Amino acid sequence: MQFEFYKYQACGNDFVLVDLRSPSANWASQATDSRFWQNETAMRLCCDRRFGIGADGILILLPAQSSKTDNPGMDSKVAFHLHYLNADGKEGSLCGNGSRCAAAHAFRKGYFEGNSGTFTASDGLHQVMLTEDGWIALGMQAPKDRRVLELGTFINTGSPHLVVPVRDLVNYPVEREGRALREHSLFLPGGTNVNFVEVIDLNHLKIRTYERGVEAETLSCGTGAVACVILHMQQNSAEFMDTFAEINLQFRGGQMIVCGQVDSTGSMHQIQLKGPASCAFKGLWMGYTGKTYLW
Repeated sequence: MQFEFYKYQACGNDFVLVDLRSPSANWASQATDSRFWQNETAMRLCCDRRFGIGADGILILLPAQSSKTDNPGMDSKVAFHLHYLNADGKEGSLCGNGSRCAAAHAFRKGYFEGNSGTFTASDGLHQVMLTEDGWIALGMQAPKDRRVLELGTFINTGSPHLVVPVRDLVNYPVEREGRALREHSLFLPGGTNVNFVEVIDLNHLKIRTYERGVEAETLSCGTGAVACVILHMQQNSAEFMDTFAEINLQFRGGQMIVCGQVDSTGSMHQIQLKGPASCAFKGLWMGYTGKTYLW
């Protein structure tokens, strides 16, 4: 079926956004009823950069769902629920940059009151702010399942990430090494995203990420940025303990900031992912054409 879409990007991490939050138009009601996003083949084609629109993933904005939080009074303020699909058409976990793009859209449409608001995603409730310089600041959940492995350090920041320290990141074979680690038996069945990080100085990191679902390097990764900073905090806990830390991150697609309160153990709390997010264009998807590659 046909549907309207917006094309958003955050530091080169780009997304097709479909807004079904308030299905006032006939096409939106039909799209919601059809649940077109469950057609994996069609969604994969939508993200294809030659036969489709081209994107690292798809953002579906749905009406707000009841959120299970410690503060039930916040439920009435939830503006929307974000459903995320990877570029392979499969349902994905939390996408940090995608969430910031969805929030940027919500600010443009007036779904939030003022310069802050809340929404839900696959990992629960998120708070978001529009900063004075026009960046989107996304509140992140506390990290889960941190494991130190021979391959690197595994941290789940809403999505699974392996963090691998390297030197000379600019010339590092990210595609080759990332693909091998993404498919490693330790991370079956779902696999993992892989982040290669180079420390510039105490407050600056350079990162390149191989993303599962895209099965390639992306120009930036929000949840990967958070994973790299969490590890950096813990490895340099003596420098950051009992402070509010702000780490600048350089990706091939642009710059982001991860900040938060660091306790005496080096653990980060009240984590925020900050960076730009903007709309590139609006269009009409004409529907699945049955395209296949010949080889």
